Amino acid sequence: MKQVALFGLLLFALIPLCVGASEYTTRNMQWVNDFETLVRLDTQRTDAVAGEDMNDNGVRDDVESYIEMKFGNDPFQKEIFMEAARKIQQIITLPENSSVEEHIRLDRELLELYTCRDYILYRDEEKEIDQQMMNKTLFKARVLNTRERLDRYIAHKKRLPFKYSELTDAQLQHEKQICLRRYEAIKNPDIAKNVQVHNLR
Repeated sequence: MKQVALFGLLLFALIPLCVGASEYTTRNMQWVNDFETLVRLDTQRTDAVAGEDMNDNGVRDDVESYIEMKFGNDPFQKEIFMEAARKIQQIITLPENSSVEEHIRLDRELLELYTCRDYILYRDEEKEIDQQMMNKTLFKARVLNTRERLDRYIAHKKRLPFKYSELTDAQLQHEKQICLRRYEAIKNPDIAKNVQVHNLR
């Protein structure tokens, strides 16, 4: 029974790669309400959308602190969430005249990160898979923690065309191999010194 439940969670993570993004977004906008329930949006804050990034690494300082606190003992998840935070930051700060192609590229790269994380957790038979899946939602809520940030992310999702994210079996297999190489590189620091994941494509 546990195997079936875990497979179902993995399948859910892969849905955005297999169905039309617009259709998926329309049917699953409930996550907006989930965010507001889990983390109260602080509408009194005066932060600009970009926020503060003192070390200029593409991740807001408050988000980086959260990731370090939550995933500091898990190098794989820490890297995945740091990269995801950069992607979301790029998405919500895109100029209004940005092309649809740019929105598609960033959204697909973000989905690949989430899918890779979920795949590794499932493959390794994570004992607290439900909590791990919740951690992803809590992370998103932390990154999109003001009304303007959340609204910009929703606007981005609405710009995605129908069926943009469909991938062939060969492409999905390729993404799986990239994910496994990333994971192995993080587990083995010696490999990590010589492997640049973004050059594996």
